[in-house]
Amino acid sequence: MDRNKTSLVVIVLLAGFFFIAVAMVFNTSARRNAALNKKSAVEEKIASLNAMDLTIYWIGDVPQELESLKAHMQVLKPEEVTPENMPIKYTTFRIKTWNRREDEEPGEERDDSDATVIEPRKYSDYMIIVLNTGEGFSDGAKEVLRNCIVENGVPVLCLGGKACDLVGTILIHGAGYSSVYSMLYKLNEGYQEPFLDAKAVAAGGMDFAEELCGKLCTYFKTAEMNKYIEASERWSAAISSVDEAATAVTTTTETASEPSVSETPETTESHRIAMESK
Repeated sequence: MDRNKTSLVVIVLLAGFFFIAVAMVFNTSARRNAALNKKSAVEEKIASLNAMDLTIYWIGDVPQELESLKAHMQVLKPEEVTPENMPIKYTTFRIKTWNRREDEEPGEERDDSDATVIEPRKYSDYMIIVLNTGEGFSDGAKEVLRNCIVENGVPVLCLGGKACDLVGTILIHGAGYSSVYSMLYKLNEGYQEPFLDAKAVAAGGMDFAEELCGKLCTYFKTAEMNKYIEASERWSAAISSVDEAATAVTTTTETASEPSVSETPETTESHRIAMESK
């Protein structure tokens, strides 16, 4: 009798361990599938961003989950920020000036050896500055950031409290943000804050990558659509102006070609006498 009870207990324990093992396997498999689906979603969003004429000026460390987005990144450390590698406001024309020499004669021809040439910069259609740190910036680097954001209108995305504090100080927007806070600012559009879900920022990894890439895709697709609408409106306005000008010319021509007939008392009386004589 005792032996049967012992056997039953052993069977029950083994069955329990079996079900627990099966549940763990299913749980592990489910988590693996969820991770794979999340990775696939991130890669799909990155592919959408890579298809655009986009440059991301990323300052700070880049998460490994965004490795395939580096093709469109300019990755810099805070101490590497200079006017030469950032999208500052710059001339769109080629400028050539000649330096006057002390021994130069009046009317003397100058060659390019005496010239200073400033070549225009070609920026991408879409740009964004991403700050993943707020430390290590010199005063000169801060001025470069201010120029890009305020004068050239490049949007800036701040990740984390220190980055938000930095830009908040530059733009006089305040400070004291939490470590998982994020905000986006663009000239004439204002602030979007918080820009990313705080839980995703705190979790990091694929959660952060999915949240970031999803928000960037939405932002730039909207910017692309707005740009298309503005171009269409300008084109329609130009066509309307041409049509109005053509209509005005046609009306003026028709008016000028009509015979001018004016009646005076003399011409009316002459006409009456001629009719009576008939």
